[in-house]
Amino acid sequence: MILKNIREGELDSVQIRDEDLEVTVIPGLGGKISSIRWVGREILARNPGKKLAPARYAAPYADYDASGFDECIPTIGPCEYPEYPWKGIKLPDHGEVWSIPWSTWGEDGYLCLRTQGVRLPYVFEKRLRIVGPGEIHIQYALVNPTSFPIKYLWSSHPLIAPQPGMRIYLPEGAKVRVDWSKDGRLGGLLAEHDWPLTQDCSGNAVDLSLILSEQAQLVDKLYTTRLSQGWCAAHDPASGMYVAFVFSPEKIPYVGLSINLGGWPVDESGQNPGYYNLGLEPCNGYPDRLDLAIASGACQVLPAEGSTHWDLLLRVGQTDDISQALSTLKMR
Repeated sequence: MILKNIREGELDSVQIRDEDLEVTVIPGLGGKISSIRWVGREILARNPGKKLAPARYAAPYADYDASGFDECIPTIGPCEYPEYPWKGIKLPDHGEVWSIPWSTWGEDGYLCLRTQGVRLPYVFEKRLRIVGPGEIHIQYALVNPTSFPIKYLWSSHPLIAPQPGMRIYLPEGAKVRVDWSKDGRLGGLLAEHDWPLTQDCSGNAVDLSLILSEQAQLVDKLYTTRLSQGWCAAHDPASGMYVAFVFSPEKIPYVGLSINLGGWPVDESGQNPGYYNLGLEPCNGYPDRLDLAIASGACQVLPAEGSTHWDLLLRVGQTDDISQALSTLKMR
C-alpha cells in the first residue's frame, strides 16, 4: 500500500493506493473519505455547488459539501438525548463526528483514524485498508469510558455517484420503511413498502430499485427491515460497474437508502440546486432520530465501560451478470 499526504482544496488529506484503487481521506473534515477511484473512475458523489471546506461543529449537514463517505454517530437526525445522565443534550444533524477533526496514523497496513464525542463521551475509531482488487476493508471500534450505558445510532454515509438506469439490490425478503419522502410521496414516518415494487400515495406504480435521472426531482430516505443476509449493492447496466457493501447482519442489521434524484437540498428560495446522489448506507438502527429509535427499541446500547467492534467491506467491480456477482458477496 502506498500512503502519501496531499492537499484536497484547502484541506490536508491522506491518500492510499494499491491494486486498482485510490482512496483519499480528510482527517480534519470528520475523517471523510472524499474520493474512491477505481481504475480511474470516481465512485463517490461530489456536490457541484459546494467545495470541500472546514465545517463548523453542529452545523446543518446541508450547509457544507454533503459529499463523499462520512460517518453518522450517535444520531443521524438532530434530536435531544432522552435519558439520564445526558437527558436534554442536543445532538446535531448527521451526528457529531462528520464535522470535527480526527487524529490519524498508520498501523499494520491500515490507515487508522480516531475521534471522540463532544456532547456524549465516546471514542470512535476506524481503520481502512485496500485488501485486494476492488476491495476496501473498514474496521470500526466504539468505546464507552463512562459508568453509564450509551444508546446510539451509527450509519455509514457513502454517497455514490449514480447514473440513470442504475439499480439497487437488497437481499431477498427485504422490505423498506420511510424516514422521509419528499412531499409525502411514499407516506409518513415508518410507512412500510414491499421492495422493490410498490405504489406511491396516489396509487402509482413505483420501482424503488430503479435510479431515475435528476430531472425527477425526487428524494426518499428509507430503511430496510432487518436483513437476513449482510450485503447491499448498486449496479449500472450501461457500464457494468457495481458497488457493494458486505457486513455481518448480526452487527449491522439494516441498510439506509437515501435516493436523491435532484430533490435535496432546497435553498431558501425554494429552488433546487440539482444535487444528484445515492446513499447506500449500512447501519445499526433506525429511523434517523436517536430519540425515536430509542423509543422503538431500534438502537444500539454501548455498555458502561464497554466497547464494540464491527467491519464493513466495500467492493467495486464490473460484470454483465449482476446475479452471479451478488452470489459471491461475503466477508473475507
